[in-house]
Amino acid sequence: MNTLDVSIVTPNGEAYSAENASMVVLDTTGGQLGIMANHVPMVASLKIGPLKVVFPDGREESLAISKGFVETHKDKITVIVQTAELDKDIDVERAKRAKQRAEERLQKKEDSLDVRRAQLALARAMARLKVAEK
Repeated sequence: MNTLDVSIVTPNGEAYSAENASMVVLDTTGGQLGIMANHVPMVASLKIGPLKVVFPDGREESLAISKGFVETHKDKITVIVQTAELDKDIDVERAKRAKQRAEERLQKKEDSLDVRRAQLALARAMARLKVAEK
């Protein structure tokens, strides 16, 4: 079976790496994408959301990622994002509080900048909760 190597990079350095993955599933701005070995080389922009790495033995690792980019090559995927958190590292209670704060700010709708920040905070919190609750 053909496999690929996965690297997730943030401004603080490499946040995650894996060898011999069978597939990576992530959300691009064009929709959800599953990438396997020998995928056509490409670059795509990413949305805030979950990223799943699937291995040949059926094991999966999930991360919550921020916006960024993915670059694919024949046997390698590089993801460049601001933040990436493994499911086991997510503080669920903190994410729930962040979600609640963002929802409260969205209800106030005081100015467009605050609304956009609240929308992004809500998206990040929802991604963390989705990844952590699996």
